[in-house]
Amino acid sequence: MKKLVVDIRGKGDFCEIGSAVASVSGDCEIFIKEGTYREKIFIDKPNIRLTGEDREKVQLVFGDYAMMERENGYPIGTFETATLRVGEKGEGFSIENMTVINDAGEGNVVGQAVALYLDCDKAYIHNCRLSARQDTLLCAPIPSDITGKPMPLNRQYFKDCFIEGNVDFIFGGACALFENCEIFIVGRSGFPSGYVTAACTDKEQEYGFVFKNCNISGSGARERAFLGRPWRDYAKTVFIDCKWDDIIHPEVFSKWNNRLSHLTCFYGFDGMKEFKGSKAEWVHYIDDSGKYSVENMFGEMFDEADR
Repeated sequence: MKKLVVDIRGKGDFCEIGSAVASVSGDCEIFIKEGTYREKIFIDKPNIRLTGEDREKVQLVFGDYAMMERENGYPIGTFETATLRVGEKGEGFSIENMTVINDAGEGNVVGQAVALYLDCDKAYIHNCRLSARQDTLLCAPIPSDITGKPMPLNRQYFKDCFIEGNVDFIFGGACALFENCEIFIVGRSGFPSGYVTAACTDKEQEYGFVFKNCNISGSGARERAFLGRPWRDYAKTVFIDCKWDDIIHPEVFSKWNNRLSHLTCFYGFDGMKEFKGSKAEWVHYIDDSGKYSVENMFGEMFDEADR
C-alpha cells in the first residue's frame, strides 16, 4: 500500500489532505501531522486510510450547513454539508486518531450540518472525535424514497470514538457497530434537548445501529433527551452493556411526533433489572445480547489487528 505524509507546515508530501487524496487512485495510507486543516473533502476511491498523529491535535474542520444557498437561491440541503464524505466507491475506508468537525453551529439556526458522511461498505473508524450539532454522523445509505434507488448494505465499525451533537446526530441506514464509544449530547434549550440516533434501516437488513459498552452523557437538563427515534419504518437500534446518565428521558426512545414508524421498528436495550425508568410499549428488552457481536455482524471483515 502506498504511503503519503500530509503536513500543514510543508514538511510532508502534501500540505493538504485533499491534495493527497487527489493524487492517488486508491489503496493508500495517508499519515496526517498535527494541525488544523480547514478543508471539505470527498473520497470516492477504495482502501483509503487516514491516520492522524494525535486525535486531539489533528483536526479536519469545515462549516457548510443545510440552509446555505446555492447560486440558484435554493438551499444545499443536508447531504451536501459534510466536512468529510466517503462515497460508494470508497469501500475499505478507514480513519484513525483524528478529529472531524462541522462548526456551522446549532441546527435551529443553520439547519443540519454533517461532520462525517459514510456512504461506503467496510468502513473502520477508530479513536476519532466527531463533532457537530444536528446530524453529526451520517451512516448511509439513506432512504430509497430520497435517492430513488435500493439501499445497499453498508457495514461500518466505530471503536473507541467520541461522538457529539444534539438532534439526530447519528443517523442513516447502515449496519453500524459502535463499541467502547463516548456519546455526548450537547445541551440546547427546549424539549426535547436531543436525540442520539435516527435510523432508517432497510426492511430486509438484520442489523441497524448497535451500541456496545458505550457511555452516553450530556450537558443539557435532565430527562430531556432520547436515545433515538425511528426516521423510517423498520428502523433498528439497540444498546448493549451501555450506560447513560439522567439526561435521558424515562421513556428512553421517542416515537418521532407520533409517526407510525415505531410500529414496525425494533428499538431496545439489555439490563432490564438495572433499568429504573419507564419505557414505551414498543421498546424491547434484549435477551440474547450475544447476537450483537463483531463476528455475527461482520464475519471476518474486521480482523483482530483492526480491533
